[in-house]
Order: sequence, then structure tokens, then C-alpha cells
Amino acid sequence: MSGGALKIISEAMTAMGLEYSFMEYTLDAGEPPPGTYFVGEYQELEGEKESGEEDSIFILTGSSRENWGALEQIKEKIKKYFPATTGRVEGTGDGAVAAVFYEGSFPVPVEDEELKKIQINLKVKEWRVET
Repeated sequence: MSGGALKIISEAMTAMGLEYSFMEYTLDAGEPPPGTYFVGEYQELEGEKESGEEDSIFILTGSSRENWGALEQIKEKIKKYFPATTGRVEGTGDGAVAAVFYEGSFPVPVEDEELKKIQINLKVKEWRVET
């Protein structure tokens, strides 16, 4: 997954007004954690490289001390931002184009009764033409 595609997702999370960080959410000393926040990571998929296409799954893990409804509302916002059928298509700024699609989600069980977690999967397709 290119840095350009990661930037598209980061900017989307900001545009949606969501607290987000890549790989880990860190706080300054004494800073309270936000009520709801997301951490992203990705997995590159094996695929056809001849066409210049690269596929990845981007995993957003949302954590909240609010109720399940809050996470479900955010999931719906993400689904609308990255439609499952048409995706959101943008240039990455490095000569490639990325399309990001909502792929699915599921609640993540945790031991802490107050903490709720959800995993939201986005499919990312990138195309680059090498000259």
C-alpha cells in the first residue's frame, strides 16, 4: 500500500471528524483518551501485478467507551464515505490512482465490559502505470 493511499484514508478520517492514527493511538502525558478513536493498519494481498494493480485490505479498529450505537453510527458514516459498489476514487499524488471501498465489519469481543470495539475493513485498489 502506497503512502499516497494511506494519506487518502487519513484525510478521509479527518474529513469525517474521527479521531484516527496509523498503527497505534498515542496520547501526551496526562491527556485523557477520546471517547471514540480508530487505529488503522493494512495487509497487502497477492494479486496480478502485470496490470499495475495492487490490492490491500485496510483494517480500521474502532474503540469506544460509549454505547454500541455510537460505533454503529460511525460505521454508517464510513460506509457512505467509501461506498461498497463504487468506492471513492482519488489520485494519490504520486502518479497512481486509488479506489477505496467499504468491505465489511464485525464487533470485536474484549474482556473489559465498558470497552466496545469494531473492526471495519476497507478494500483498497491502486493502479500505477510504469513507464
